[in-house]
Order: sequence, then structure tokens, then C-alpha cells
Amino acid sequence: MKFKRVNLFYYSPTHTTQKIINEIAIGIGIDPLKQIENNLTYPEYADSIIEAEPDDLVVIGAPVYAGRIAIEALQRLSKIRFAGNPAVLVAVYGNRHYDDALIDLREMACAAGLRPVAAAAFIGEHSYSTRDFPVAKGRPDAEDKQAAREFGRKVYEKVQSLSTKTELPALALPGAFPLPERRVLPEAFAETIFEKCIECGRCEIVCPTGAVFFKKGYQTDVSKCTLCCACLKECPRKARVINSEHVQNIREALATKCNVRRLPEIFI
Repeated sequence: MKFKRVNLFYYSPTHTTQKIINEIAIGIGIDPLKQIENNLTYPEYADSIIEAEPDDLVVIGAPVYAGRIAIEALQRLSKIRFAGNPAVLVAVYGNRHYDDALIDLREMACAAGLRPVAAAAFIGEHSYSTRDFPVAKGRPDAEDKQAAREFGRKVYEKVQSLSTKTELPALALPGAFPLPERRVLPEAFAETIFEKCIECGRCEIVCPTGAVFFKKGYQTDVSKCTLCCACLKECPRKARVINSEHVQNIREALATKCNVRRLPEIFI
């Protein structure tokens, strides 16, 4: 199966998924001029989408939140028109487990008319990771990036071996199917310590859902906050925090129980 371009679609509030997707693209080895990069992270994403053409190989990447693909990522991906393209599915998680996330992506992809040919679960620094409670700190690192490039090379070989008329069986992936209900977590949200804030506006710029706004200081629309922690990672003064006992308990548990290095898993 020949393809003319690689069309990347990713949702990546803290940039870990973006890094992995870009390394996979390098491994696929196509001319960079024939590579399309669609960043779905920010509210204005729809203004710059370059939709897939029939001869594109599509690569989709999104982070895992509590064992499932981030809802915002699935919603944005489901609005994009595809052309029956072969698709590579990538979930990035914070060293605990990806649970049902790849099934999530597969079902979305199939509903969108894509033909999943490969999938992978990679590790990125957990969004809750801090200096005192590190979880997969610094990942994806050089080893992860090399694994992503190698995965890309294998994807290229598989797609090239297929005929356009090949009937692809459903891509077998770990996880529960039918998908269970999502976990309902206690309400929590990011907020500002006004005494530390210098009103640089970075929190508002990087928020993927438009939850941060300025009104006598930077406030948070609680209904829109997804706890992606992009604003916490980007704030130069550490003025954005999550004051939630539940989140802090999770952070401490992850740092203690999920400190053994997990490796990427590929399905091809």
C-alpha cells in the first residue's frame, strides 16, 4: 500500500505525546515536506486542520487520563473527516498503565472510517509529576524516542507490504471491550496563588480547553478544567496549583508505586 504523505493528528497539553508522534514520523522516514502536523491541543485547532487525503498514512496520538483517552482528544478527533486511510494509534501514559486507552482509540478510528494497522503505548512524564513526587520524570527520554523511531520503521514496512484491497482484520489490542464506563473522579481543578502570579498570561495561552481567563487575576472555569496540568508545567512562578487532597494522594501513590520503569508496547 503506497502512501504519499504522513498526516499526524495529536492532542498534547504537556507536549509528551507530540514528542513521541514526531519521533514515530522520523522512523517512518518520509520526506519532511510530505509530513502534515495537526496539533489539536488548543481551542482554535479547527482553524488550521489539514484533513487527510486518500493517499495519506494517518498517525493519531493522545494522552491517557485514568486509563482512557482524554475525552477532549476523542471529541476533537471525531470531528475530523478521514478518507478510509490506514491509521497508526498511539496512547501516551504516565507509567501506571494505559488500561483501555488503545481500545478507545481503535473504536474512534473505526467509527471515523480509518483502517487501524498498528498501535502503541508509550510513556511520558505524568502530568501530576512534581519535583517532590516524580513520576516518569523526563520521559520520553532518548531510549523512548529510539523505540518510537523503530516503531515508525516497522509501521512503514507493514504498510508497504499491504495491498489497497487488503481486508484488514480488527486490530487486536489489550483492554476491556465493550468499553466500561469511565471512572468518576472527585471534582478538582487548577487555580492561581495570586501572591505568586506575575500575570504573564502563560496559563491562559497553554490551556487546551479555554478554562483559564483573566478577571482580577487569572481564574479557572471549573467546568472546563481537565486537570491536564499544562498551566502548572508552564507557569514560571509555580503560581498555578491543584489544591485537592484526592489529587495529592494520587500523586504520592504514583510516585511510590509506579516508580519501576515501564517500556513501550507495540501492536503491529
